[in-house]
Amino acid sequence: MKKVKALAAATLVAISLLSMQGAAMAAEANTISVRGVAKQEVAPDMAYVTLGISVKADTAEAARDQAAEASQKVRRALLGLAISEGNIQSSSYNLYPDYENINGKSRQKGYVLNTTLRIKVDDLKKLGDVIDKTVQEGVTNVNQVNFALSEESTVQRQLLAAAVDNARTKAAIVANAGGRNLGEMLSAEVSDYNGETMVASGMNYKRSLAADAAAPTQLMPGTLKIDTSVEVTFKLN
Repeated sequence: MKKVKALAAATLVAISLLSMQGAAMAAEANTISVRGVAKQEVAPDMAYVTLGISVKADTAEAARDQAAEASQKVRRALLGLAISEGNIQSSSYNLYPDYENINGKSRQKGYVLNTTLRIKVDDLKKLGDVIDKTVQEGVTNVNQVNFALSEESTVQRQLLAAAVDNARTKAAIVANAGGRNLGEMLSAEVSDYNGETMVASGMNYKRSLAADAAAPTQLMPGTLKIDTSVEVTFKLN
């Protein structure tokens, strides 16, 4: 009797599972998932500049003092260009021994200090001056320049809406081709967004160059290619 009850219970469980699987398959058959994309080119109105200061000295203290003096000069130059303190950020500071190899033997010859600053430039008309003035005051490397948008969130919202519309159009075409009508949106997931473009990297400058011996720096921002994509699932009627 117990065996019969156990067999009956197992049969009911199996039937239940099959029913659930069937319902899931039926529900899946009544949905469609597509990827919507949207792209736009816009003119940037701001930039982030990463500046590097590298010094060598016989002692750690001397390297620190030289770097501190150069950093202060660079900050004063930036403030003179109306770059606020809040837009000047120290992003790295690295002090380490400097070695040389003589006849196969390593010998310490001093210290190297590398420090970097990340500068937010709200007015692109100042970008060339930011680079030139800071190089004159002690910057040895312009590591990276990134153009961006101050109102990026507004553009992102517009692109997300356009991407969903793109997905709806695609899904409707497929549904109508199969004799179905497109229903309500069931789910959506943002799968990709790209909105900042690096336009310059690793530009090295020598401080020994006279300020009036070189042409002023000019960077052409061009346009930012912003794109987004959304994975959307719709109900089929």
